[in-house]
Amino acid sequence: MEGEAEQAQLTADTDPIRPARVYGELRRRLERDAVVIGDGGDFVSYAGKYIDSYQPGCWLDPGPYGCLGTGLGYAVAARLARPASQVVLMLGDGAAGMSLMDVDTLVRHQLPVVIVVGNNAGWGLEKHPMRAIYGYDVAADLRADTGYDLIAEALGGAGETVRRATDIGPALDRALAAGVPYLLNVITDPADAYPRSSVLA
Repeated sequence: MEGEAEQAQLTADTDPIRPARVYGELRRRLERDAVVIGDGGDFVSYAGKYIDSYQPGCWLDPGPYGCLGTGLGYAVAARLARPASQVVLMLGDGAAGMSLMDVDTLVRHQLPVVIVVGNNAGWGLEKHPMRAIYGYDVAADLRADTGYDLIAEALGGAGETVRRATDIGPALDRALAAGVPYLLNVITDPADAYPRSSVLA
């Protein structure tokens, strides 16, 4: 059970969108046998905190080495192994850059998967720790406002960009009902850093 501060994050109507709000909306829509796949840094860190897994094989991620780009392959396998379950892939925009062309595989094999890209225009898992430790960051920025949903559409899937917190829930409903690979490109707050408990000595 979340505390008051966490509940506020899960329901925040901020502009820009806080990543936790995405998970607040998603978890209300997931069935108990849903397969959730995490592929990315800061954005997906929230999934580990807020998404519950009730059955074996319902949570997949790259493991302790954090190899980006595994998510689309996992999504293909999950859809084939669990044809009646919801399959939702959560990607940071850095991870999306590693494997998003594999939406083509989903389309060609008619494998409906919901793909949510947390688009904060950066490698947050690297950027925020660099800023905290050194006061600056290098090589951690991506192009702002990239249309990842347009890539999915160009490959034969569908999608949309989400810019307001209140639009997340309805967009997830459309994605879950689409019956095709559907990508939600959620523009999130680039200043939002996943809270880490490590303390530098």
